[in-house]
Amino acid sequence: MNLTIHRGTHEIGGSCVEIKSRGSRIVVDIGMPLVKPGGERFDFKEYGDLSGEGLVKKKILPDMAGFYEWDADGSKVDGLFISHSHLDHYGLYEYVRKDIPCFLGEGTKRIIDINNLFLGSNCHIGLHTIIKSGVPVEAGNFKVTPYLMDHSAFDSYAFLIESGGKKVLYSGDFREHGRKSKVFHRFLREVPEGVDALLLEGSLMGGRSEQQETEEEIEKKIIDTIRNSNSITLCLLSSQNIDRLVSFFKAALKTGKLFVIDVYTANVLDSLKNLANIPHPSKGFSNIRVVFTKWICDRLVKEGKYELMRKFKDYKITKKEISGNPSNYVMVVKTSMLFDLSRIKGIEGGTLIYSMWEGYLKDRSMERFLEFIKKRQMEIIYIHTSGHARLDTLKKVVEKTKPKMLIPIHTFYPERFSELSPNVLQVSDGLEIEI
Repeated sequence: MNLTIHRGTHEIGGSCVEIKSRGSRIVVDIGMPLVKPGGERFDFKEYGDLSGEGLVKKKILPDMAGFYEWDADGSKVDGLFISHSHLDHYGLYEYVRKDIPCFLGEGTKRIIDINNLFLGSNCHIGLHTIIKSGVPVEAGNFKVTPYLMDHSAFDSYAFLIESGGKKVLYSGDFREHGRKSKVFHRFLREVPEGVDALLLEGSLMGGRSEQQETEEEIEKKIIDTIRNSNSITLCLLSSQNIDRLVSFFKAALKTGKLFVIDVYTANVLDSLKNLANIPHPSKGFSNIRVVFTKWICDRLVKEGKYELMRKFKDYKITKKEISGNPSNYVMVVKTSMLFDLSRIKGIEGGTLIYSMWEGYLKDRSMERFLEFIKKRQMEIIYIHTSGHARLDTLKKVVEKTKPKMLIPIHTFYPERFSELSPNVLQVSDGLEIEI
């Protein structure tokens, strides 16, 4: 078995691994980069005019024969495995040949579909198979067993990849301190020992400073913040971070507040409602309301997608209603909602809870948003925990799997992996290694 990490040996984001064995090939993840070679934030808009081939030459797309739409005559890859629905793991899928089987979780596919509708993505999944935790699937000469993991993205998987008597474990992104810690513990019980290679994420190794409290501890902090707020409590977070949305929902419920979400967030929760016991706009969750914000709703009307709004009409709340008693609401917000927030009266002196990676604070849209918040004399409070594994959690995976070879991935600090095992193999992007 031979593998190539096309991106991720010395950076977080843009994950992509190609694996070959006995005439078969599979690819794990095809992510959008998060940073440029110099370390500054990656913006795909800077490369929007390039063709697919041009993106390969610029090393935005990994160079893989038979994998892209313009290389349909080449020997195609036997399968693409997508670990979860974060853009840095699937965001370049739009260039992939649609006759290549894609293996992904049901929740992952639903979130990608929602992102196509709301965020302007063009990653329409073609030929695909829905995977389930612990149930092996075959692609060419490979047997791949997915394991559901605890991560800030809903429906995230690690992959045990077997072929020719060799076993490679790709950890994907994971943690142990979220609301799904039980699935991580089940993974530790079920994953085999003595794997030939462990591709282990290390997002928190080295310089990335993020709090690593449990989601339950985060919920308690949110409750205390809501109780100390004199007006509305605004929540700035990713609508795909289901664990965090649950934390805000529970905090609102326990403090007697109504939980207000936008149409995009409502659609994300609604799309996943039959996959887990997730709060969503419905009679069963009576404290959830949906605000129809201008930017999203204007776009949906323009594109004729009325149903994505209409299905929440029974749970709609207006900006005028919120203005009547702002302190009664905990409201999810986006940086695109300045028009709407400017039309809600009485938010002055309220609270904004920032609940995302601090790196996003450098975005221009974020700077404008926070300037608006400060002018309203709102207190800004940072309450967040990482979606990635702490050092002690990484050690548990290494101790259980006892890898003959530990390969750092999804990290800026591969040299730190020597703290986990003496069997570390540091590689470079694009270098093929034999397992």
